[in-house]
Amino acid sequence: MYHSIIGQNKNTSKNTMCRPNLNAKPLDQRPLRLLLTQESFNSTFPAKDDSNKLLQHSAYRYGLGGPDSISTILTVSVKVLVLFAIEHIVRLVIQNYSHIDPILNDERNRHIMARHLAVDFGSLAICGYIAIKNRHTVCGELITHMRKWGKSDSMSEEDTEKRVFQYHPSSQRLMVWFFAYQVKNMYDTIYWNDGIEFVIHHIFAGAAAWGGMFPGCCHFYALFYFGFSEVSTAILCLLSNFDDKYGVVGLDHVFPKTKIVLGALFVTSFIICRCIMWPFVTHYFFKDTTKALASKNPLAAGRRNFLHLLRFCCVGLSLIQLVFVVMIIQTGKEELAKLMS
Repeated sequence: MYHSIIGQNKNTSKNTMCRPNLNAKPLDQRPLRLLLTQESFNSTFPAKDDSNKLLQHSAYRYGLGGPDSISTILTVSVKVLVLFAIEHIVRLVIQNYSHIDPILNDERNRHIMARHLAVDFGSLAICGYIAIKNRHTVCGELITHMRKWGKSDSMSEEDTEKRVFQYHPSSQRLMVWFFAYQVKNMYDTIYWNDGIEFVIHHIFAGAAAWGGMFPGCCHFYALFYFGFSEVSTAILCLLSNFDDKYGVVGLDHVFPKTKIVLGALFVTSFIICRCIMWPFVTHYFFKDTTKALASKNPLAAGRRNFLHLLRFCCVGLSLIQLVFVVMIIQTGKEELAKLMS
């Protein structure tokens, strides 16, 4: 089964899936490198399968055959530094236009806006872009199945192991970006004292993203959980600027219509991404991972513990979402009361 999964990639684009390559270097001989392009995430399996035993026995370094964990850590570190730099640049830009309103003269307000605009929205917009761009090449059958409300036969049980254990470069690239964002976001959450619920969320989300790379699994579902579902979160990050607790006090009086538009967009996207799509995708995620846990595929041997952890993270994130739903309803009532008054 392991060889058949790899063999299925021969007729696909080299930018979307792994394929055998006679000139490929063994995994343990690849140089340390920054992962800055889509091509740097491509997986090339050696012609001899001996080296690919590393995928079974060194999963926490080599994942499913893409870039190794050392190169990934180096890339994540650089991306986090870039996020700090972009945040500082945006802060200077806001300062340059502080004459627009006295509220922008406050340094703390500029810091908050730069965080939400440059780090939060910018990072999640990139994740969403990667997911949308690669939606048909990675999880096209899931989208087809979802559009037909589960009535198509595209999500066949015969392809379960393929959906759980197949490597996708675009998914790996997305998870590197998402994990780097979680590292920066964790720093900001602690620095700004956002609350324990956000710390727990970042731990769950970061663990899921890193585990998706090392030991590596469920790349098929990564585009949804780390890309599509974060579209609503990206809009929420813009809306957070208007929150009295997490944003800039009084900004809603300066840009009242902007807040209303963002609020409407967020509620709509949250209902679509989190209340409709999330339960649908999660149903098939648990169905596939349950079967994968009982699989005799060699790749399952070193990944069962993480599959259990990934399922636990998914349950935790789903429960946290329920908390956010309650918060959204309460906030909506408060904002509606303000408009009515």
